[in-house]
Amino acid sequence: MAQTIPPLVLHLGPEEGEKRSAFRELQAALSKTWGEELEEHTFYAFDTTPEQVVDLMQNGSLFGSSVLVRYRAVEHLKRKDEISPLVRYAEHPTPAAVLVMESAETSVHADLKKAVGPRNTRIFWEMFENQKQGWLSGYFRRHDVQIDPEGIDLLLELVDNNTLDLRQEADRLIAFVGKRITVDDVDQYIYHAREENIFTLYDAIVEENLDHALDIAAKLAVTTDPVQIVLGLSWQLDRLYTLQALRASGVEQGRLFEELARRSGQRVAGKRLQKSLLAAASRFSLEDCAMIRICTNDTDALLRTVPVAFHPGLLQQYLYSVIVRHGRWSVAGPLRRRRPWEYPGRVFQDSSP
Repeated sequence: MAQTIPPLVLHLGPEEGEKRSAFRELQAALSKTWGEELEEHTFYAFDTTPEQVVDLMQNGSLFGSSVLVRYRAVEHLKRKDEISPLVRYAEHPTPAAVLVMESAETSVHADLKKAVGPRNTRIFWEMFENQKQGWLSGYFRRHDVQIDPEGIDLLLELVDNNTLDLRQEADRLIAFVGKRITVDDVDQYIYHAREENIFTLYDAIVEENLDHALDIAAKLAVTTDPVQIVLGLSWQLDRLYTLQALRASGVEQGRLFEELARRSGQRVAGKRLQKSLLAAASRFSLEDCAMIRICTNDTDALLRTVPVAFHPGLLQQYLYSVIVRHGRWSVAGPLRRRRPWEYPGRVFQDSSP
């Protein structure tokens, strides 16, 4: 194998855009080195064992000239005996095969890092808020586009924190509006020009439209991990909870969004977003929002610990529980009754006999 393409790679960190770009660079390099017929596979460590991945790597490509395996969520590999097959494979890797191991964490088991080596390990750090604003402002400037600062704030609220998604959304916004963009243009673009996404799913949830939410979720699940879907909903639902908590504490409506920005650091730019949040607050009480937060955390934990085959059903159950039951997993019983499972340190304890 060409020396420029390492047989094992470890990509860590939360910045998914740069991580995805690095993976695509490896795809292109491998195809150029070994031919266009590249056999690719993607696995998750909580669903596929290292032994299974190593078996595939050692068997080589059955249909192409080379093999590229993407092994994600490797932070789930915590025991030495789990990791040992990968450590042994690293000593004698298969020619014309590349194993890319990924984790959103910045560190994994020491044996895994040692097997890959520091030269082939990269950490992709998430940008800070001020860095995102600067990056996006610079991107528009390089394309001779003028955009209101409030427009950048609004766009940043609705885009994942990685450069790939920021770039894609900026390009789409420019194509939709042109060279002069106001905050109202961004608001209109978000709600009228984009395809179904995590934000339209959130809208369907707070409008209590179960059929629409299930339809959007099914479309998103084709290309997006349900874990990421729930994470994308989590921060929006947390913001709704914070807004309700402020209302309950006596903050006047005219100061709600100013106080929300001060407390959470999230500025809600755009009249449409503000109107949507207030409408959601009229449908979901503070207690509802608290239960929804617990339900969301439970679902996130479950999705990370059960086989992928269970994910579609869990996502549907989650949406039903939030929209129809307002965060209650169980139809019957008191609100503080034990849920189907309990994790250590939960606030709500079983009050049933």
